[in-house]
Amino acid sequence: MAHSEGRPEGVAVITGAASGMGEASARLMGQAGWPLLLCDLDGGRLATTAERLRGGGAVETLAGDIAGAAFPGSLAAALADRPVGALIHCAALSPTMANPDRILEVNLAATMRLVDAVRPRMAAGSAAVLFASIAGHQMGAALDEPISKASTPDAVASLTAYASNSGLAYSISKRGVHLLVRREALGFGRRGARIISLSPGIIDTPMGQAELKAHAVMQTMVDGSALPRLARAEEVAAVAAFLCSPAASFITGTDILVDGGTIGVMLSGAGGK
Repeated sequence: MAHSEGRPEGVAVITGAASGMGEASARLMGQAGWPLLLCDLDGGRLATTAERLRGGGAVETLAGDIAGAAFPGSLAAALADRPVGALIHCAALSPTMANPDRILEVNLAATMRLVDAVRPRMAAGSAAVLFASIAGHQMGAALDEPISKASTPDAVASLTAYASNSGLAYSISKRGVHLLVRREALGFGRRGARIISLSPGIIDTPMGQAELKAHAVMQTMVDGSALPRLARAEEVAAVAAFLCSPAASFITGTDILVDGGTIGVMLSGAGGK
């Protein structure tokens, strides 16, 4: 059953909603009339974000560690008997934030558990948008076989053998999100739902700025892009909101690059021109 305005019925679940791309996504989805369930580890900042957004409609919060064993059950309890009309999953750790094991657990294993939790609750016409990264494109298909074999949350730990540092763990985790979306598309489609990954380039958020400061090569990537600047969180969030809308009703099982042309320039070999 669709909402009278054309969007699916149900709640929009947004993770990492207390700041950055999650907060920007929440703002846009709220403006579009969605009832919101905002999730984040930082309960204080989450409450502040929710208070700012409540003037536009219904906003609920769920504070907790998305990688915690209790999170799927907490999410189910918060949803009660309501379907999920949209999921925008932004919560993740960047390379400077944790060790390889924790990055793989949060970015990939927890994402798999989240998908498992929402799949049976997805409404007809709904969409799940999982934030990935250009890092998944940069590493290419070299490790696709072991990443594909690690197709359950418990198996993700096996990928630490390939992740000698946090940067590699991050790239592997985001490539894993790309492959997860491909695997899940058929099952979601049988429910009349869609699932897509979204790969931003370097974003002007606190997380993006921290990575820029820690890794000089990232500024080189920005300078060599077709659009040589950082993205604004709102630019990326606008694509996520579009992907959850009926206007994107035939997009599923794929990754959408929102990177200012970084990967296109790299693949063309035109970076030095």
